[in-house]
Amino acid sequence: MFLLFGDEADRERTKKFFVYGAIFAPTNSLQQLHAAIEKVRKDAGLKNTDTLKSSSYSRPEGFPKEKHRDLKNEVMRLAHEVGNVKFCAYVTLHELARNTEDNELITFGSNTVLGKFNEFLQGEKSYGYAMLDRMPGGEAFSFSYLKKKFQEGNFDGKVRLDRILGFSHVCDGSSHLCSVADVLLGAFRYCVNEPENEEAAKEMFPVLMSMMWKRERGGKTYVNNCGLLLRPLNIQEPKHQAEYDALLQRLQGYLG
Repeated sequence: MFLLFGDEADRERTKKFFVYGAIFAPTNSLQQLHAAIEKVRKDAGLKNTDTLKSSSYSRPEGFPKEKHRDLKNEVMRLAHEVGNVKFCAYVTLHELARNTEDNELITFGSNTVLGKFNEFLQGEKSYGYAMLDRMPGGEAFSFSYLKKKFQEGNFDGKVRLDRILGFSHVCDGSSHLCSVADVLLGAFRYCVNEPENEEAAKEMFPVLMSMMWKRERGGKTYVNNCGLLLRPLNIQEPKHQAEYDALLQRLQGYLG
């Protein structure tokens, strides 16, 4: 069985791309991953009530930026080597979503990732449970969304998410897996939307790529439309296609 933890990043229209990401965490390694993160938090001097997130602004007062960076890198390593975590991310150009309300922008992302989680579970011949960070539309909107995903699925009920056994919301500090999801998503959105610091991206992106969900077809390994979801699928304007092409070229460059 697998647990999904999903969240959004860079909803602000000042960034070029909107990102929604999720981790797929197998439950058979959950206790080991929890214990490992518990240990590195303690070794770093974090209290149980201290936040561990991607943003440097979330650091406890007096916690050095370099130490925070090293701790996040260790979380990424543990997610891969101890937790066997898979990563999946949705990316869309803000320019193409300029007339979309924030809630709709986020649900487009979460719908796509949830659909891919269901496909992933089918391939694994397994089942899962989805936990999403709270949405900005308030409790009524958030809980209505969860109910609709469980009862109807995607595309107004045309595609049931039959491998996902339930849906709920989570918040920062409620699980170490929330930290894992936030750190991985934060690293990914940095690679996507902060092109000025190539050295940091070259350090992070290969680790992310190693965790991205991939499929084998004809002896080749594919990440596109599996762990990396560029949307929309059909882009009409050449100038918009050029933005996606440039992004893919830059990400490829981070792999060396």
